[in-house]
Amino acid sequence: MYDLTQLPQSAFRQLLETALETGLHKVLSRNAQRLVKILKIDQITGLNLAEAITLVEDLIEVLHANNLQRERFEKAERKALLLPHCVRSHMDRQCMADFNPEVPTYNCNGCQMDCLVNKAVTLGNERGYDVYVIPGGSCAEKILRAKKYNGVVGVACGSELKMALGLLKKLDIPGQGVLLTKNGCAKTNLNLKTLEQIL
Repeated sequence: MYDLTQLPQSAFRQLLETALETGLHKVLSRNAQRLVKILKIDQITGLNLAEAITLVEDLIEVLHANNLQRERFEKAERKALLLPHCVRSHMDRQCMADFNPEVPTYNCNGCQMDCLVNKAVTLGNERGYDVYVIPGGSCAEKILRAKKYNGVVGVACGSELKMALGLLKKLDIPGQGVLLTKNGCAKTNLNLKTLEQIL
């Protein structure tokens, strides 16, 4: 489990720039350890070295895929925003979201103004996205196939986003990934400014 909330957003830009300059996206395993040490990601996150390297590899792969797909994504007219339900402020009965098993998604009812899901749903709706709050990555394929989107933004942990890259390639849908700033199965976090920039 990781928590990137203490890592400044400029570190993500520096990570991508360094990765592209050094060709790191092509040779992740050889250079990721160097980046972890330069940016002190293991110390900042509290991850052991192997976990920090995996996190950097995931992040670089997602950022690189975003970069490659950006132009095609921007041309897409019908877009979806897929949010993980674990970002909800409450994952119990305090959350007033209704679950629709047919889609499958939680329909946010805006019960808490400070809830990240509420804020992200509002942002997505304002930008013209169809927004889904999904309980797991397996729901993404069902939604994308049924609704015939030609662009998608997904918010998830690195391993889920990497799996999503294969799905998007199979479905021929350009996508953009936003890495959770704190992962886990509950009380996760996302950076709304990053999401806004991607949208």
